[in-house]
Amino acid sequence: MAEIEKRAAAYRSTYKLIQMMCDLSDHVPVKWRRVLWEKSLDRATDMIAAIVYAYETRSMQERVKYIDRALTIFTVLNTYLRLCNENGAISTQKMTNISELMTDISQQLGAWRKATAERLKNV
Repeated sequence: MAEIEKRAAAYRSTYKLIQMMCDLSDHVPVKWRRVLWEKSLDRATDMIAAIVYAYETRSMQERVKYIDRALTIFTVLNTYLRLCNENGAISTQKMTNISELMTDISQQLGAWRKATAERLKNV
C-alpha cells in the first residue's frame, strides 16, 4: 500500500509540474521555445510515462528499471530547466516554484526506488 501511495504522489507532483510548465509556455521567449522549452516539456511527459510504467509492471526488477529511467529523465529535465532559468527563458520566481516541486519529485522517486529495491532484496 505504501508503494502505491509513493507512486501516486510522484505521479501527482509530476502532473502538477507539467501543468505549471504548460501555463508558462506562452511566456517563454520564442528563441528559447524550441531549443530548451519544448525539450523540457518532452522530458517531463517522458518522466510521467516512466512513472506509470513502473507502477503498472508486476515485476520488481522491471519496476526498479522504470524508476531508474524516471530518475535519469528527471536529471536531464532538471538540467534543461536550469538552462531555461539561466538564459532568462523563465523568471526566477517561476523557477523557484518549479524547483520546489522538482525537489519533491526527486524525494518521492528516491523513496519509491529505495522501497522497491528493498522489497526486491527480500524476495
